[in-house]
Amino acid sequence: MKRILFFAGICFFSNAFSQSLQEPCNFDKVQAAIEAKDPNVKKVRLEAEARLLATDIQKYLKDQGVTGKNVADAVYDIPVVVHLMNDGTSPLKTDAEINAWIDNCNKFYSTTYGGEWYTTAQGGTVIPFRLVLAKRNASCNATSGIVQVNVTSTYPQYSSKGLNSNNTDGVSADQVRALSRWDTNLYYNIYVVNTFDSVPLSNTAGLQGYASFPTNPDASFDTFMKASVVTNTSDPTTLPHEFGHSMGLHHPFNTGTETACPTVTAGGCATDNDMVCDTPSTKSLLSVPASSLPSNSSSNPCDAAGWNNVQYNVMNYTPSNRLFTLGQKDRAVTLFMQNRKVLTKSLGGVAPAGSSAATIAGTSCIPNVAAQNTGNYNFGPTYVKIGDIENQSAASSTSNNNKVYYDYTAYGCTSTAFKTNLSATGNPQTLTVACTTNPNNFSVWIDYNNNGSFESSELVVNNQSVAPGANTNLNFSIPATGVMLNTPLRMRIIADSNDMSSTPCGQLAYGQVEDYEVSITNSTLATQDISGNNREFVLYPNPSENGTFNIKTPVNTVLDVQVLDVSGRIVYRTMEKPQNGIVKIDSHLTKGNYVVKIAAKGKVRSEKLMVK
Repeated sequence: MKRILFFAGICFFSNAFSQSLQEPCNFDKVQAAIEAKDPNVKKVRLEAEARLLATDIQKYLKDQGVTGKNVADAVYDIPVVVHLMNDGTSPLKTDAEINAWIDNCNKFYSTTYGGEWYTTAQGGTVIPFRLVLAKRNASCNATSGIVQVNVTSTYPQYSSKGLNSNNTDGVSADQVRALSRWDTNLYYNIYVVNTFDSVPLSNTAGLQGYASFPTNPDASFDTFMKASVVTNTSDPTTLPHEFGHSMGLHHPFNTGTETACPTVTAGGCATDNDMVCDTPSTKSLLSVPASSLPSNSSSNPCDAAGWNNVQYNVMNYTPSNRLFTLGQKDRAVTLFMQNRKVLTKSLGGVAPAGSSAATIAGTSCIPNVAAQNTGNYNFGPTYVKIGDIENQSAASSTSNNNKVYYDYTAYGCTSTAFKTNLSATGNPQTLTVACTTNPNNFSVWIDYNNNGSFESSELVVNNQSVAPGANTNLNFSIPATGVMLNTPLRMRIIADSNDMSSTPCGQLAYGQVEDYEVSITNSTLATQDISGNNREFVLYPNPSENGTFNIKTPVNTVLDVQVLDVSGRIVYRTMEKPQNGIVKIDSHLTKGNYVVKIAAKGKVRSEKLMVK
């Protein structure tokens, strides 16, 4: 079967064929190690693949504003931090080199790199993600998103041995992570190391890097790459390839080798090999020189459909990486958004402003953060959706050290993923939750009076049993009195094996506590996306020039369009009726990052807008 057989993709590229043949591919080894350490990793991966198979992908992508191959799609910014793991003698790479490296990756994804890289007209496909170096850190202070880290001062062997992949005499990935790591809810961590497996630093051949799958535990969701790839102009596709794995893509020879074709089963292309139907099966082309690559008219011994440019695919081992396919885009966007959507709502890539939004009040009701029972019991929320909040998370297991308390309200100035507005006039409210492995008892409170504690009158979901493996709606109504309006309030969700409805601050047996931020208004929402995932408003182009952009919508009524700066201040507002399904906005905004709120018929969509 074409099942995911690994989480990390360890990759060898065309500029290093002779050396790479001397090293085995470590996919199976890495996967076996991850799943042997925590079998829940495999369970989560298979659940994600099953969820993907059950998804109407085209409808899902339409809901996300992603369609076809063109640049009018929504583009999602992913804040990244580049950790330059040096030996203490000099910076591993310069800021200018890192900026150019990230910029080139984005050109690949937008099909604008040039040279042999295919445009959409030539058959390439836009990947609607843009890597953005962090501009604010977790404390909301300005940053470059580039961190120089002296590894040798802690691990002297690093200077010559580098990072372990097959060897054990260098430094492990976990040791490197312990030296420098930023919150994976806000940033994608890129580690640039001097070398792998004691290969001499002067030798740029061999292993180039590896990355992890989007369903990986937070502790291993990242990528490691050799320093030479940053400035390798002969093969600049390592980063696009590696982040491709972190979007959920595999090699098109996933279950094959250089001498054997990938396996074929009755499950078909959606479950075989790389699980993408427009990338024909192929043997690994690792040893094939550019002059010997087959043409599309040549016979493909692994697939009667032919080659269809798979010999030029950026996820392949080929000396001529030129494109992604539409099927790869569909899989990458869906799988990433179903598992790592919080990264698209991070403000880590937005420079901090002089003022910030109101912060939520603290609480004296802190649950016992020490787990009563440790192990892979998998209690706790794995999915929470209410209003603009949609959070996929891991249940309690050894991979997250059985962490009990997740205070998402602490992300007030760094992310929009964990806060929402609710309207008291929109009762009943619907909270959608999920869990895995075991039935969980869910209890939910909202600190309506904002006094930092949870009274019995603020219990909105009382010990509801939720079966594992499916989304469950829990309904409640906001009371007419005793509610502090237009103020950030704490919403607490507890899921455990026990009934916790009487003890919001107590000791859990196996489960988890998650705190979110909600603000309540008495009016019909003008700031809440009550249409859920239904993308009735699509904003493009983004980035825009001087604040000029279009809104595409099937809604044939007046739109209330507000543009807010990063402090939440309204800097532009207009009310326009679509003409032929399009509203044209010319806001004359200065360069920067904004949020556009589009409202009509009680439905509202908030989108990030970059103005160049």
